[in-house]
Amino acid sequence: MYKIYFENRYIEIIENIDKKNITDKQKIISYKNRKSFYKAVKDFKKDKKIVCLSVLSPKPKKVFKQLKKMFTFIPAAGGLVINQEGKLLLIKRNGKWDLPKGKIEKGEKKRTAAIREVEEECGISSLSIVNKIKKTYHTYEAYGKKVFKTTHWYLMQYHGNEALKPQTKEGITEAVWKNKEEVKDCMNNMYSSLLDIVAFYLYA
Repeated sequence: MYKIYFENRYIEIIENIDKKNITDKQKIISYKNRKSFYKAVKDFKKDKKIVCLSVLSPKPKKVFKQLKKMFTFIPAAGGLVINQEGKLLLIKRNGKWDLPKGKIEKGEKKRTAAIREVEEECGISSLSIVNKIKKTYHTYEAYGKKVFKTTHWYLMQYHGNEALKPQTKEGITEAVWKNKEEVKDCMNNMYSSLLDIVAFYLYA
């Protein structure tokens, strides 16, 4: 299964679906060919009433690759960072609560990029990666380009006590440590693509 976010709406590409869980804000199609699929994606982007477009296919990976070709692809990496008090590192970027992440540079390893982005966006070091969590997919438009971003997420441990310094030139106005109850309060002002990642901190 692939889940690709378009702000707070998403397309899921799956092999089958449980019809008992279908909602009135969900549209279901069976993949037939590239042309009809691309039309369905364009219609979904226009019709804001549809929260989820479910695309059924016995070959979801193939369909996923076709979707990516509609966009300019950017690989990214980021961190779910927990300090020694068990608090989570959050940033506020362009008015939304977010996790530190950013573009993987050419020739750079994913794990290296994830740590670098946390360091740059929050002004800290003394980070270690515990394990990889998962990948998320989301789309957006920037400078006239339609972008498809794959973000590789890593669980990190922070071992220092440095003062957090938000990277203001990247639109980051806050970098803060939050406990679980505080994180839950922030989730209403967070992109949906991040909620599954934050759940690793709250419920793992």
